[in-house]
Amino acid sequence: MRTIDYRAMDDNEAIRETLKGDNDAFGHVVRRYHRPLYYFVVGKVSVDGEAEDIVQKTFVSAYQKLSEYDSRYPMIAWLRGIALNHCRNAWRQFHRQSVMKGTLLESKRAELELEALETCLPDERRVTALRTCMEGLSENERKAMHLRFVEELSLDQIGTELQRNSEAARQFLFRIRTRLGQCVKKRLALGEAIQ
Repeated sequence: MRTIDYRAMDDNEAIRETLKGDNDAFGHVVRRYHRPLYYFVVGKVSVDGEAEDIVQKTFVSAYQKLSEYDSRYPMIAWLRGIALNHCRNAWRQFHRQSVMKGTLLESKRAELELEALETCLPDERRVTALRTCMEGLSENERKAMHLRFVEELSLDQIGTELQRNSEAARQFLFRIRTRLGQCVKKRLALGEAIQ
């Protein structure tokens, strides 16, 4: 009987092993992506416990659709897409329940949340604005963003690469994301004013 080191597996190996019937390999995927997926979901739902439920539903859905995963794209992006659909379903259900109960305020909140979720996928103008804003970053800032969002390194790993501790790396990334968010909003507002 062979011993498998699941931690040494990349996502594609884990998926191949899972599809062959090794469920422990998928457990490795769950452990690897639980935290980033949870943080992605928690800002999109109203109750902390609901975020955990959606994360669990996401992993169940992913397991059931594992053969549909396209390995050319990052696993986390695929999982986020599934989670986003579960978030939308949760808000639709919340909206229906609010309407049935006759609570206008909760119903309106659900409508607004659904609208925000529907528009959270970037449109062409937003992507163009983001690219322009990214050009204004320093080389070190671009490197930090690449390490976090392309290579998906942990804060400890990013800190090592940038010669900082993990907390300093977290704060650095937060400041960059805040600046980029403000820059994108400003560019989009300028674009709307020109139209």
